[in-house]
Amino acid sequence: MKRSMLSLAAALALLAGPALAQAAPPAHGPAHAPAPSRMDQLLGQLRGGGVVLLIRHERTEVPAREDDYTRPAHDCMAQRNLSLAGVAGAQETGVALRALGLQPARVLSSPMCRTTETARYMFGTWEVEPRLIHPNPGVPGGRDVVAAGEELAALLRALPRDGGNVAIVSHGGNIVRATGLRLAEGEIGVIRVEADGTIVALGQAPGSDFGPPARVALGTLP
Repeated sequence: MKRSMLSLAAALALLAGPALAQAAPPAHGPAHAPAPSRMDQLLGQLRGGGVVLLIRHERTEVPAREDDYTRPAHDCMAQRNLSLAGVAGAQETGVALRALGLQPARVLSSPMCRTTETARYMFGTWEVEPRLIHPNPGVPGGRDVVAAGEELAALLRALPRDGGNVAIVSHGGNIVRATGLRLAEGEIGVIRVEADGTIVALGQAPGSDFGPPARVALGTLP
C-alpha cells in the first residue's frame, strides 16, 4: 500500500512539474508597456484638437419641478435646475480640464438654466445657441426629439474642423439622437466630424474621471 501511494505521488509530481514550468514566466524577456487605458485614449483625442466635447448638463435637483416651455428659457423658476452637487461637479470638472490644458476654444450652450449654469461653472464663458434647447413639442413652434437631434447634428457638421476644441452643453435627448451617445448628467462625450459629415463618437467619461489625471498633471497624485 505504501509503495502504491508513493508511486501515485511520484506520478502526480511528474504531471505537475511540466505544467508549472510552462505557466512560469520567463526569467528574462522583453518588457511590454501596459495598453493605454480608455481615459488615456480619450485624453489623447482631446489633446490632438479638432474635436467636440458634448456635455450633458450637470446633475439636477431630485425631486424637481417640471419644465414649463411656455415661459422664457432663461426663467430658472420655471424649470429643473442644477443641484448643489451639480454645481460642485461642474466646478471640479472645469478645474480638471484646465489643469490638463483642455480649456476649449469655444463653448456653446442651450439657453436652459441648467445648461448655461453648467457652462458657467465649468468654463466661465459660453455662447447661447437656441438650436441646442431641449425638445419641447408641447409648445407652439416646438420640436420633438428627432428634430432636436437633427438640429444638433447639423450644428456639429457646420463647426470648423480645424483649430481648438469646441464644447457644447446640451441635453440627453438631443445628444443621443445626433451621435448615439447616451450620457448621464455631467458626462462628457467626445466626437469628431469627418470631412464627409460623418459624426464619429470617440468615447465618453463622467467629469469626475478627469480628476485623477489632472492631479497627476499638478503633481498632487503619484
